[in-house]
Amino acid sequence: MKKKELVTDLVFHILIVLSTVIAVVLFFYSGPDALGSTGVGCFKYFTTDSNVLMALASLVYIFFETGMLREPGKKMPGWVLTLRFAGTVSVAVTLLTVVFFLAPVSCMQGGLRNFLFFFEGNTFALHLSTPLLAIVSFLFFSGKEKISFAKSLWNLTPTVVYSVVYLILVVFVKIWYDWYGFTFGGHNELAPVSMLAMYLVTLGISEALRRIRARIAKKKGKLK
Repeated sequence: MKKKELVTDLVFHILIVLSTVIAVVLFFYSGPDALGSTGVGCFKYFTTDSNVLMALASLVYIFFETGMLREPGKKMPGWVLTLRFAGTVSVAVTLLTVVFFLAPVSCMQGGLRNFLFFFEGNTFALHLSTPLLAIVSFLFFSGKEKISFAKSLWNLTPTVVYSVVYLILVVFVKIWYDWYGFTFGGHNELAPVSMLAMYLVTLGISEALRRIRARIAKKKGKLK
């Protein structure tokens, strides 16, 4: 990776970390927002968890990229790109779920004001700006290494883990309400269908990002 691209990517990662930290901290010092939660309660949402995962991946990148700037020719470990890919897909799932499902449904119930509510305060970063930063930096500045289809399957892990915990706590333990609508208003037997649909959507997003990145890299003559 050229020095200019490396520095650009580093700036993206710094912005991702800063915006995520600020957004999460605000949960402890401000009232409920679009997530309807404060304090540690924010971590029960996939929105927060996916952004934290991406921020952790960015922190790892900041560590290795600063090292690459100090020592030109130093290589990025393969597992770091895998972690970044998983984080990018997770925040992409958050972004697309909000833009094409949660916000529109809320809009139908209460008008445009309800739609815009999903992008106010700290959720502007968690729902929109941080996912966009992650996606753009991944597509254009994540290096020249090929990413296999197996990595797309690996990216299902965060969604699968979260959905299983969510299902247990909503359907069986019943200490969470179904804010994502997995049970379609209390039809618990439909939850597995919703989960399967989310897995397929996640895999589709992962494959789309993988293929678009490869096409961009190929066009730039960079893909190995």
